[in-house]
Amino acid sequence: MTLVLIILVILVFYWYYKTWGKQDFLNSATRGAKGFAKGFARGVMEERMDEFKRRMNYYVIALLAKIAKSDGRVSENEAEMIKDLLDANAKDEKERAFLKASFNEHKENLSDAFYVAKDFLKEVPLPKNERFNVLRVLVFMALIDADFNAKKREILEQIAKAFDIAKSELDAFIASLSNLKSTKKELSLDEAFAILELSNNADLNAVKKQYRNLAKKYHPDILNANNVSEEELKIGVEKFQKINEAYEKVKKHLER
Repeated sequence: MTLVLIILVILVFYWYYKTWGKQDFLNSATRGAKGFAKGFARGVMEERMDEFKRRMNYYVIALLAKIAKSDGRVSENEAEMIKDLLDANAKDEKERAFLKASFNEHKENLSDAFYVAKDFLKEVPLPKNERFNVLRVLVFMALIDADFNAKKREILEQIAKAFDIAKSELDAFIASLSNLKSTKKELSLDEAFAILELSNNADLNAVKKQYRNLAKKYHPDILNANNVSEEELKIGVEKFQKINEAYEKVKKHLER
């Protein structure tokens, strides 16, 4: 049977060659080979990018887990931030479940942040500017609530050391975000509704839904993924902080 198939293939090639001519046959074969090569290369590249992103997602979530649990509990704001990250970055439900399980595993061990960050760079060798962008997201998690304790700073310092980022650079970034939070005046209820782009009679479900939509748009990790400029990232971080503050204000008002 195999011999018959081989003979048939040879006859088909001979017929094509005699009917359409040598050059047409060679051109067609060359185009086919090139098309296959391009498709294959594209597929390999997409596979590599998917694997790169999977590893990146895993390590970012692992480090965020340690910061979130550093004060003994994961707050509502921190949990909401993780949920937004999972929604935005997980490829499918299977990966989302894996990342969530990874978060739950890593939040129970706060002593290995340095080694996890080192493994991160071995698996995902990022240039310094990209490492700094990852650190920005981690600092933002640490500052998302009012309680920025000594344990959070310690974990951030361990990660910065593993990332080969100077303590002075980390301190400057923490200070800039902390100053931004401390100098702003308290929002009025009307201002909070306006920031959330909602009318004053919106109910709690509408507020939560709108908060998720805005958080996905302005979240620092999503802005980093879109390769925005330094200035755009700073504006986005400020906007995201205002959205969080407005959400807390309106939510407390509606839950009374």
